[in-house]
Amino acid sequence: MEPPEPSKSPPQLFFRLNLAQRTLMKWVDREMLGKVGGTATQIAALFYLLENNGCLLVDLSRELLQNKSAITTLVERMEKNHLLCKVPSPTDKRASQLFLTARGKEMGQMALPFVTVYNDALSAGFNEKELSVIMRFLDKVIGKFEILPENYFKTMVHPSSDQRSKD
Repeated sequence: MEPPEPSKSPPQLFFRLNLAQRTLMKWVDREMLGKVGGTATQIAALFYLLENNGCLLVDLSRELLQNKSAITTLVERMEKNHLLCKVPSPTDKRASQLFLTARGKEMGQMALPFVTVYNDALSAGFNEKELSVIMRFLDKVIGKFEILPENYFKTMVHPSSDQRSKD
């Protein structure tokens, strides 16, 4: 099978977007570990739980776009670090609810101002119109390529439509 003909797209857009994401996440991981004691992914989980304490494991997995094994590993590490506790759901014994500990709440709240600073640093040098184009581009990438794993979630986004449907 022959590869498709390349279009006249911006040079190295795919490579540079991937490189930017990896560079940013490595930097944020170092910053967050040094300043609040958690990784970027742990902080994202804490932010979600600050607003959705008691959510199901599958809800956190969906929010972070993590598959079953990745979210299980993340939650185990966070439990080991006393950031959250996992308890069986009272309505479905196969499911688990996640609750922040006092330490988890404190770490999440400590991280919030840093994320504001990071957003300010990322947007520095761009005017409102340019930021709007950047946001539109990022939203388009997410919308076009986000495919949720069928092996875990109860709903998924089908590439042929933007509608969610039951499996």
